[in-house]
Order: sequence, then C-alpha cells, then structure tokens
Amino acid sequence: MTKPKLFIVEDELLIADYLEQCLLDNGYECLGKADTFESARNLLKQCEPDLLLLDINLGTGPDGVDLAHFVNQQINKPFLFVTSSTDSKTLERVKLTNPAGLIMKPFKKEELHAQVELAWHAFQIRQQNKQVEFSNSILINTYFFIKDKQKLIKLAYSDILYAEACDNYSILFTKDSKYVVSYSLKHVENKLSKNQFFRVHRSFVVNLNHIQQINPKFILLDGKEIPVSEAHRAELLERVNLF
Repeated sequence: MTKPKLFIVEDELLIADYLEQCLLDNGYECLGKADTFESARNLLKQCEPDLLLLDINLGTGPDGVDLAHFVNQQINKPFLFVTSSTDSKTLERVKLTNPAGLIMKPFKKEELHAQVELAWHAFQIRQQNKQVEFSNSILINTYFFIKDKQKLIKLAYSDILYAEACDNYSILFTKDSKYVVSYSLKHVENKLSKNQFFRVHRSFVVNLNHIQQINPKFILLDGKEIPVSEAHRAELLERVNLF
C-alpha cells in the first residue's frame, strides 16, 4: 500500500516541527502544518491529505475536536489525535468524532509510525469494502435498509428527496419522513448514484429527479428552498435537461 500524505495541526511550533521530521524520516510526505482551527480549515481547502494529525488544545477558539467534526463533514479522511488532554470530558467529546487513534504526548517516533501505518491500513481496507458494497447495491438493488430504533426500514433510493449534513451525522429526507444516519454527508454522497444525486452545496445532496425549480441562489424541492453554491451551479445546470 502507498504511504499516505499527511497534514499536521499543532499549536506548539517545536512539536509540530518534530512531528514533521518524524514523518519525513519514515518516508511520509507532509502537505502542510497549521496551528489554529481557522488556519487549518483554510489550508485544508487547498490541499488533499490522506491522513491528519490533530492536537486537541489549539489555544483560544475552536479546538482539535471541533476540527475533527469539520474533517468528518467536509474531507472524510482518517485522523489521529496527538495530545496530552485525556480527561474524561475531553475523551467523551473525542469519541463522538470516531478518530483512527490517539497518541499521548510525549510520544516515541516508533509509536507515531506504528499508529499512522495502522490507521492508514484500516482506512484503505474500509474504503475497499465500501466500494464493493456500493457497487453491488447499484447493480442489484434499487433500495437499502436503514436502522430506526429497533427496526429496519426499507427505503428506495428514488424516494430520497435530499440529504443534509448535521454535524458529523446526515439526515435523509423523503416526502413523509426523515432519517438520521451516523455518517458524514461525504460518505452518504459516495453511497448514492452519481446519475441521480448531485451535491449542490457543502451541506446538501439532492435528488435531481425531484427538483421543481432552479433559481439563481437556490432550488425548490418538494416546496423547500435548498441553497446552491456558486461553485456547483454551473455543473448543476449541465446535469439537468434544458429545453
């Protein structure tokens, strides 16, 4: 398996430099470093790392756990926390982000290498399995089952009006119901047919067959206004049949 390209988020310069050197010594490529939530979010829009190393304490403002939720929503890549914050309250917040692992400071170079290798290996295996499952569902099925409390509900792909991001979860909307699933919108998007569904905004994936009206800044879908970002508008117009 190829080595992942990494991105480091750490507010202590010496530790950030040490992390980078450890990665370089083991043959990894580091795409960049950031020391705050905002700088990390901006830089991550410009590069595409395979795996991230996140400190939890990033000074004032949003911390590494908040950044992890952003990664789940917008990037859908694995991340490891590298931290000295292990109090029970912090750990409960960390659990909600489903990290690939946690490395305690101070750490050894060998431990960092092992954790990165294991996290990347596990992610690639999961991706391979998802691709197989997704391929089979498209070729064989027009529906899937979704868990709702103690029962499984059969839901046709064609019945989905749109999906909306909600923190590190997603909500699937049909004409009569809505279902919360514990997956990022990026993951949901990857499970849906590219021919039938299209991402019109960072927080919305819509069923093209249910669009009623397209306006300059939003579409109308079952009476609801769904925002359309400027970056996706041109491709949306290409995807619909214009008369």
